[in-house]
Amino acid sequence: MSLILRTYQPSDAAMITSWLKSEYLMRQWCADRYERYPVTPEDMNTYHERNIDGQRSRALTMTDGDDIVGYITLRTPAHNPTEQRLGFVIVDDSKRGRGYGKTLVSMAVKYAFEELGATKVSLGVFENNPSAIYCYEAAGFRHVSLLVAESYECLGETWNCIEMERYSDVVIREIRSHEIPLLTDFLYEAIFQPSNKPKIPRTVLQKPMIWAYVDRFGTRPEDFCRVALVDGVIVGAAWSRNGCSYGKVDDTTPELAISLYPEYRNKGIGSRLLASLLETLIEKGFGKVSLSVDKTNYAVKMYRKAGFEIIEERDHDYLMVRHLKNDESNRN
Repeated sequence: MSLILRTYQPSDAAMITSWLKSEYLMRQWCADRYERYPVTPEDMNTYHERNIDGQRSRALTMTDGDDIVGYITLRTPAHNPTEQRLGFVIVDDSKRGRGYGKTLVSMAVKYAFEELGATKVSLGVFENNPSAIYCYEAAGFRHVSLLVAESYECLGETWNCIEMERYSDVVIREIRSHEIPLLTDFLYEAIFQPSNKPKIPRTVLQKPMIWAYVDRFGTRPEDFCRVALVDGVIVGAAWSRNGCSYGKVDDTTPELAISLYPEYRNKGIGSRLLASLLETLIEKGFGKVSLSVDKTNYAVKMYRKAGFEIIEERDHDYLMVRHLKNDESNRN
């Protein structure tokens, strides 16, 4: 299989609507969104023109080579811009048993988390659709208890919905302006503190050489930050600005800082944050990036693995530099 998920095209409608072999199946698929059965390709494209804007709502088709094998929609609920809601999930009924359903849902979830920046994906599924419920459970969704279940009148019956949701294990994305004050917390967490010594008071952040890492962050064009979210909560950050403090090598090289709340360390999140920020700096055209790290900090190993080199050894810390791919001349 060579499965890909692409934007829905009007020519897809003839194949997708052919999978709706009965009105019962059609109503399980769309509830009351379409007025009549059978749904024609024209009906489907008219629905798209009215309801799929490509911004707050998207329709995606899964293909296997030249074959159309699945279809799904994503929309942003009005009440939560960080949520994506799945809908209209369907696969080619002649190809059931090949894992297309789980793959379609998993690919859409990945797209929601990584491309749209969602922290949560939700859906509603009818109680009378056990195969779909099983598919969603296999893709990592869990049931949510609601005070009042959503229901629809379909074919003279009342069909109740089951609400399901899935949070991203880890989402890495750009920081948003209203989240910048959190960098004060992460700056404190970035200060290496050996476990066998008393905690350093937070007043240490008032030192100019330390406060320089976050002072009016976001007001300079070379300020960049990526954050890590677990279950929708920011748990770590990696940020940079042109040489400002202990890791400075010159005025135009970004200096990097990174930290996580203690309970989220040693889970690979730091490495993902670091890789994401490095990608950003490469895209922005920087030739190298620097940092300062305490010699006894376990993070030294992570930095070495990420390609950082020690260019200066000082009393308590290393000054490290990572040359970036876009400017090999920095190695000379």
